[in-house]
Amino acid sequence: MKTIIFFDVDNTIYNSSTAKIPDQTLKLLKLLSEKEDVVLGLATGRGLKKLEIIKDILPYFTYKVLVNGAFVVKNQEIIYDNPMQIKDIIEVLDLTKGYDINIGMVGIDDEAVNYWDDRVGYGMQALRGIFPKVNETFYVDHKVYQLWMFADLESLILCIAKKLPKFRVIPWHKGGVDFTYLNMSKASGIQKCLEHESDYRLISVGDGANDIEMIELSDIGIAMDNTRFSELKEKADYIAPHIHEDQLYDFFKKLNLV
Repeated sequence: MKTIIFFDVDNTIYNSSTAKIPDQTLKLLKLLSEKEDVVLGLATGRGLKKLEIIKDILPYFTYKVLVNGAFVVKNQEIIYDNPMQIKDIIEVLDLTKGYDINIGMVGIDDEAVNYWDDRVGYGMQALRGIFPKVNETFYVDHKVYQLWMFADLESLILCIAKKLPKFRVIPWHKGGVDFTYLNMSKASGIQKCLEHESDYRLISVGDGANDIEMIELSDIGIAMDNTRFSELKEKADYIAPHIHEDQLYDFFKKLNLV
């Protein structure tokens, strides 16, 4: 039986505060990538361009579940591609006109925002060097897989979300959320990957609200201690040390997962 392990990126294998992959995490991923009975995958809200922060280790991963499950790659082959419909994007833009809300449109290799202000600058800090262009009609010439919203009041976003029942809201920092289709998630993307596999044990590791369903899907679900989402810890089988502690290799070894 093989072991398939999916890792979230931000604050799971990549420390956003230090802009580095912790040493023990590097050691763990290198070792796992060399094992014949282990298959590695990434499951992230990022698109391909935003993975440049971990470009040195990307060859370790057979699968990449991107933009919360809307785009899935096995090695260099696209195995799932489900962009948003243009009419749905226009509906969001029309509904939010007149409100002080930044709307981001996420493609695979690029992204744009309807207008730039300090909120966007703050939100992009964690993404290290990603600066979306200002282009309200980005969706006309680009496939868009996910939307995000920034507002001073998260309650305003949640109020608007109630008028958009085809979307799910995934918080990622105060006043910032992702909008995806209801049937899109990291878990659904992982299931697309598993269609190409057999006789496996599935492990997943994450820290975000968008990791809850993949934790539930897995035979072994691991939540990072640095998560701010209590539900993730409740669903997980194990809690890994805080990313600042840099103990992920020791943790996997203790559980006999390496």
